[in-house]
Amino acid sequence: MLSKRKIKKIFPLDFYGEDSGWRFIIRAQTPDEVLEAMYWRAYISCHRKNVDLLHLATDKFNYRYNYSTGETSDLHFGGGNAPIRVNMMGPIVPISTILEKVASGELVKTASV
Repeated sequence: MLSKRKIKKIFPLDFYGEDSGWRFIIRAQTPDEVLEAMYWRAYISCHRKNVDLLHLATDKFNYRYNYSTGETSDLHFGGGNAPIRVNMMGPIVPISTILEKVASGELVKTASV
């Protein structure tokens, strides 16, 4: 069994979600929030347009996205056939913030927890 010292070292625990190349993090601060964070990461990945993560975010992270559709209209952006690398920022949202919005009715969802 894990000791409390080891548990404190792994938290906060981040769950990365993605929708069409747009990435976000749902963050669990305690072991009690891990299951909820996993559920909401999956829900938001499938229903991204229903949740405004940018206004719920408490922090951001940077990542690189290799954007390459292979269309001729994209070739003028990159050098030849090389993929275009775009620096992007994704929101970090604590699960406690999402749960507060659900409890207050501000975050509407169609699935039950």
